[in-house]
Amino acid sequence: MRTLPTLAQLRALVAVADHLSFREAARELGVSQPSVSASMSALEALLGTQLARRSSRRVTLTPMGQQVASRARQIAAEVEELVEVAAPRAPADAGPLRLGIIPTVAPYILAPVLGILARRAPQLAPQVTEGQTAHLLDDIAAGELDAAIMALPASAPAVSTSSSVQLYPDADGGAGLAEVPLYQEDFVLLVPPGHRLAGAGAVPTSTLRELPLLLLEDGHCLSGQVLDICRQVGAATNHPARAASLTTIAQLVAAGLGATLLPETALPVETRKGKLAVARFEAPAPGRTIGLVFGRHAAAMERGHHLAELLRRGLDRPGFAGRPLPAPVASTARGEIGAG
Repeated sequence: MRTLPTLAQLRALVAVADHLSFREAARELGVSQPSVSASMSALEALLGTQLARRSSRRVTLTPMGQQVASRARQIAAEVEELVEVAAPRAPADAGPLRLGIIPTVAPYILAPVLGILARRAPQLAPQVTEGQTAHLLDDIAAGELDAAIMALPASAPAVSTSSSVQLYPDADGGAGLAEVPLYQEDFVLLVPPGHRLAGAGAVPTSTLRELPLLLLEDGHCLSGQVLDICRQVGAATNHPARAASLTTIAQLVAAGLGATLLPETALPVETRKGKLAVARFEAPAPGRTIGLVFGRHAAAMERGHHLAELLRRGLDRPGFAGRPLPAPVASTARGEIGAG
């Protein structure tokens, strides 16, 4: 019978490929450096080809080493997934829940979200982290967050599926993240009191060309969404002021420095002092979809869908400015879409 590589040998190769250092590879694997060297030598002997070149100053992979390392990474990930699927795991509603949320959503729905979880799943004991989209996605990928509420799509390009569950590839081409939509909301136009558009309805988006528009600083997904709208209608986006929060932008609008687009769920908070006016766009109004993003491994998928359903049902109530979206069909542990 032909001798096959062991999982330990494949993991050693992946670690060396990731770090280009036998010392760092050993540290990651929790073994000695000679053990990594032995695994690499045994794998090279078994395959009959050199995988890495070692010198006193550096480690590099051969072209064949790069190919084998890429395949070994996939095999190791599949083995880990197999173990996870077979192993008993905690219920989807077991706590604590490490939940991320972006700054343009948190001030407006966090209180109702926490209220929903307290009533429907108090055992989750949520631990909340606010951050920009890129940071939250990194934290999910690193296993530091269980899920995050953010604007969708969270990443691109998505892997096409037959349902509203979207899957996003990781660096190795596998689907590392999944997302499900929770609700949609329109953007409204925020203007100073007494502005000619105050209280107007059915405003064409082309009107944005006539206004000095205030934007969030780079890094906020909302800033990118508003920039896309402005580009579509040819509106200028060169206002000298930039803000880190919607609250600051609202204050700049109140002071007469410009206008801005605001998510409708933000209106009750940002206009409560009565120093701002609102205009609404003609249909179909520009807007955004807010959803839940989570890891795609088996336990994360189960937990993510359970949490999304809790939030979707809880937000579907009178007075909520967003439009809750129907639940997608269920996904299996491997993320394949089935009837549900």
